[in-house]
Amino acid sequence: MAVATIEFRAQSFEFSCEVVAPIVLNEHKGSALRGAVFHSLRRVGCSHQELRSCHACPLVKDCAVSYLLATVDEEGRRGGDVPRPFVVRPPLEDKNIFEAGARLKFGINLFAQPANFLPYLLLAVEGLEREGLGAKYEQGRGQWRRGALRVREIAAVNLLSGERQLLFGPGSRYVDAPEIPVTQAQVLTQATTSKPEAIRTLHFTFHSPTRLVAGGKPLIRPDFPTLVQRLIERVSSLSTEYGGAEFSLNFEELMAQARAVLLLEDRTSWERVRGYSTRQHQDLSLGGFVGQASFKGRVDKLLPLLLWGQITHVGKDATKGNGWYSLQVGPATDE
Repeated sequence: MAVATIEFRAQSFEFSCEVVAPIVLNEHKGSALRGAVFHSLRRVGCSHQELRSCHACPLVKDCAVSYLLATVDEEGRRGGDVPRPFVVRPPLEDKNIFEAGARLKFGINLFAQPANFLPYLLLAVEGLEREGLGAKYEQGRGQWRRGALRVREIAAVNLLSGERQLLFGPGSRYVDAPEIPVTQAQVLTQATTSKPEAIRTLHFTFHSPTRLVAGGKPLIRPDFPTLVQRLIERVSSLSTEYGGAEFSLNFEELMAQARAVLLLEDRTSWERVRGYSTRQHQDLSLGGFVGQASFKGRVDKLLPLLLWGQITHVGKDATKGNGWYSLQVGPATDE
């Protein structure tokens, strides 16, 4: 995997909040958080809120809101819409109601140049403190309000090394600049092995619903070649849009290696969840498989892609937190 001209990188942030008034989230917490951040950012940063779409806005090429949340590129390979430069890492607890005094943590990953848009993201999260989060419920005398939170800490995290940098905490007056991005060089270093031909084991944990579509239908179970193909498409698109150049990926070579990888164990199950799109004014099916799956094979050419996938997520609705997985690579063998 070649390094892009402007190095593709990811900045990951973790927000630790105190619940001030009970917060009620829908069953797809990532969808709720993505929607709340979207609307908060639009309220604080959009100059033409009367427009229904960024496509018609005269400021679309220079607007932080459009760049982060409603990306538009009329000459892009996917038409006017291009992949969003962020994903949400939702809370993984089963509960949907967070009582007053509880801690609510969530994360956001920004890719390449959008990391410079952190101040706008901070404004959006600050807006959640004023406007609330989650479903409205009656809070006395017929007053219907959302739950309330207060941001206590903001940290940058490197999702490969585990390094953590506190950007804002108790007593802080300013938010420090993040200094620990995941870079392509770091990914390649971690993926390098002394025996490229070795057989390795891959242990995936799919934390959030992973929705891979093949033949027009979502896959009920993980299929390794489909997973790799969707990662190629996603990482390639993100690096092209936000890294300045497309990674040089040999599609046929990667897919040939992917098709030779064997499934060892599948302990995933289908999680059926739904969300609501205020833009489309309809319920959406956001379900996918979750759990653990293990594979075995030669994966030296695939490892950089698989490591990036932990951060970019994979499949449908990645920006809402879907397709979030972690990967453990087992020791090489001579088989």
